[in-house]
Amino acid sequence: MTELRAEPLSPIDAATLWPQLHRLDTEVIATRGGENLLVSSGLAATGITRLPRVPRTSVVGVRRGLSYRGVAVARRLSGGAGWEVVSLRIARPKDDEAVIALLGGLANEVAMRDGRTLYLRYAEGSPHATALRQAGFFAYRLERIYALPPGARGAETPFRPAARSDRQPIFRLYCRAVPEMVRRHEAPTQQEFRAVLDSFDTSREFVLDGPGSLLAWVGIGEREAHVLVDGGEGSIDAALDLIEANAPRHGALVVAEHQPDLESVAAGRGYPALGVRLMCARRLALLNSLKEVVAVPGDSYPVPQ
Repeated sequence: MTELRAEPLSPIDAATLWPQLHRLDTEVIATRGGENLLVSSGLAATGITRLPRVPRTSVVGVRRGLSYRGVAVARRLSGGAGWEVVSLRIARPKDDEAVIALLGGLANEVAMRDGRTLYLRYAEGSPHATALRQAGFFAYRLERIYALPPGARGAETPFRPAARSDRQPIFRLYCRAVPEMVRRHEAPTQQEFRAVLDSFDTSREFVLDGPGSLLAWVGIGEREAHVLVDGGEGSIDAALDLIEANAPRHGALVVAEHQPDLESVAAGRGYPALGVRLMCARRLALLNSLKEVVAVPGDSYPVPQ
């Protein structure tokens, strides 16, 4: 029995996958738009249509004759140190062999592009958890998802839009607000933190100034809102007011397990719980090609007697 291998797909292969996606009807990870990214990246690469800027992607597949047994998509995150698996679809309800092969193929492709970490999220209790662990992914953080309360209204906010000059202060806030055990696996350097911040998929960022440092950061996207806070309950209330005023009605609040104060305040304000997912990472070795080796005659170097 030969070992199953995932092969990288060309842009044309990726663009023509759309008609076959209904056959790959089992999504393994907690996807957040992988299908659209798959088609958009394929079309942009082939020049079929003019599209907005699309992140660099890697697409791999396990073929079964003329069809696919599974397909996986990863996107390059800001800074280039991290990549995120945005979709992993298989044809069967459970296929550990294909899942392991697809993630192994993505890891190889990302390492060849100088990526250091591959991230993914999956739902708690997933039947694919064993395969994900066998593929080398380590779950280091639990994320609880809450819907915005109905009829929520935000008041005036002390937050201001984040500027480029806030990058370093936001990283320092992250180092204060997130436990060292989580940071060790997630983002030990600022470059990797940029990747994690990009994985939150936020389109607007806000910060709350404090005496000499930032007290809170809020990122709001089309689907989710994320919070980093190092202040008291007043900072948390201000952050939730901001989210309720600016997040879409169908959006959700993501609360990490190391944010019990944020979770308590959100529950007290009537945020309905939607589910739980795990954030995982796999560290990669950089694949650098060897220098060209040239034969040297043995008498070129003196041999000690």
